[in-house]
Amino acid sequence: MLDPGTRTEVLQGNLLGYKGAIFENLMADFLCKKGCKLYYFHKDSGLELDFLVNYKGECVPLEVKAKSGKAKSLSTVLSHREHYHVSNAMKFGNYNVGREGPLLTLPLYMGFFLDFDDDDIILDDLPIDEINEMV
Repeated sequence: MLDPGTRTEVLQGNLLGYKGAIFENLMADFLCKKGCKLYYFHKDSGLELDFLVNYKGECVPLEVKAKSGKAKSLSTVLSHREHYHVSNAMKFGNYNVGREGPLLTLPLYMGFFLDFDDDDIILDDLPIDEINEMV
């Protein structure tokens, strides 16, 4: 989907508008290596979700951001749970580990820690204060 010459520009450090695509491709790589099928959601209204995964029988959206900021589509989905049947979501990007209600934010590099076969529920509340003390 990218223009010819994009690889050369990226390798020379000129990310221009490609940073979002690069981050999303990193997450796609993490998910594929975990054996996940890639699913994307898009509506004509403009609502889109980068990735949808099945975790413990639930649909969990994963949003990937190149810059910190709001994820409007993800906020819409989480505020209309009765319509979209989504209880939890994860947002990856230039963030510290944190939680705001049903949204877990994580640094992008932690995407390779996702484990869909483990018995631990990764969406449980995290002891953020304890984690920050360890860093």
